[in-house]
Amino acid sequence: MPPQQTNITSETDAARLRLDFSIALSLLGRYCRAFWQQCRSSRVTLHELSDRDLADIGLTRGEIDHIAPERAIGRLRERAMDLWGRGGM
Repeated sequence: MPPQQTNITSETDAARLRLDFSIALSLLGRYCRAFWQQCRSSRVTLHELSDRDLADIGLTRGEIDHIAPERAIGRLRERAMDLWGRGGM
């Protein structure tokens, strides 16, 4: 194979790799933003509850900052599973 053709192929492969990498970074950034938005949403919702309501669900105010990221991960996981289940991804 002439050298010019191998250079074109390697340049094409490099461009494709850069594109794949930029897409992966974009998706990762979107996932991180969605995660932190879910954390904030969960935290705000839980802080709005009264102490009695929190006790009813088995939480204290001190546990809210610990439980909010776990709830956010669960919500994002459920959304991803819904998308996979209906062929959205």
